Amino acid sequence: MSTNPKDPFTKNSIESFNQFHLYLQGKNKKQLSTDKLFLLLEKIEKEGSISKAAADLKLSYRYAWGLIQDAEKAFSMTLLHKKVGGSLGGGASLTKHASEMLRYYHIFRDTVQDQLHLLLDIPAKALKNEPVSPSPSHPFQFLLLASTMEPIATGLLDRLEKQYYQQTGVLVRHVGVGSGKAMEIGKKGGADLLLVHSPSLEKRFMQEGWGAYRKTIMTNQYLLVGPTSDPAGLGNLKETAGIHVFFRQLALTQAPFLSRNDGSGTHAKEKEIWESRGSFPKEPVIIPLTGVSDNIEVLSLAIKKSAYALTDSTSYRLWKHGNQSLTVFFGANSPDDTTLANPFSIIVPRRKEISTDPYDSYKAAMDFVRWLADAEGKKIIENFPEENGEAPYFDVYCT
Repeated sequence: MSTNPKDPFTKNSIESFNQFHLYLQGKNKKQLSTDKLFLLLEKIEKEGSISKAAADLKLSYRYAWGLIQDAEKAFSMTLLHKKVGGSLGGGASLTKHASEMLRYYHIFRDTVQDQLHLLLDIPAKALKNEPVSPSPSHPFQFLLLASTMEPIATGLLDRLEKQYYQQTGVLVRHVGVGSGKAMEIGKKGGADLLLVHSPSLEKRFMQEGWGAYRKTIMTNQYLLVGPTSDPAGLGNLKETAGIHVFFRQLALTQAPFLSRNDGSGTHAKEKEIWESRGSFPKEPVIIPLTGVSDNIEVLSLAIKKSAYALTDSTSYRLWKHGNQSLTVFFGANSPDDTTLANPFSIIVPRRKEISTDPYDSYKAAMDFVRWLADAEGKKIIENFPEENGEAPYFDVYCT
């Protein structure tokens, strides 16, 4: 960094940058401190109480409640579910909108910090009064995880993040994308952690030097599903013949097959099976989809189009609660067939030698991975959802 007195990026500008704050301005021109608001929401999420959250932040209850009310007016939405007191006392929890706003606030603030650091060309060690490894209770220390959709849709990722925060004070926030997109984000340094399910893409990611560490933590299974009318006649085949025989039958009968077509883990698995099937007299009828975000959407489209599709056991379970119009033709009766195993791995992307992050995000990311792969994380995975005796959505990966 230049020390020229005429250089606008001097020590004073660095100090000013370290103290920057975010504000929101409502229709009435009243400014709200975004930092205070979302820090308050974080505390309410953890404590389940406005009064406890206010006390932790050394704010009066009146000020805290007023801040929430002002924000609700500015956003024209409800941020809290309030429980009236009684013998067990009152409480508060975040609404779905508040939780989503909190997540995007973290992403936005982290992005602004990263971009300003890059603009000023400040190594992390040059930042005044910023510890390299802050205490776990630091209010703005958090990790951003780019995750495939299945752990998000089930609620498992929220459960893991909440438990980790309660134990360590470190927030882990996620953004949902396909596995291919998650790894692209990782290459650009846009996430501290990746949760993905595409072994071939993951291996390439690591071999090309983009990843610092990779650990497989859990698994489910792919399923081949289709209309109950079964125009391809897959019901006449035996699963012992192997998945490639089923895909060959789809090609021979010209039955439509829906493709994720988005670089996701499921899309990679589709391509792997099609490409290894050998040559056929007829090319398969593959319908490339656009704009779908997860396998649950694909299942709904499979009904509308009377088509076959590759999905995963977790997505099928979630979707099946309200729909019974698709049949599983391969996967349900072959738990020992590893060809359709669907392992999920956590990856810590490789950081540049000089980090622009004022926190040691690599160390914090590795701490989360160790926790996830240890007894505490495994226990949550193998027991989730812990409701009504339901089977777990994922199996813990055993090496």
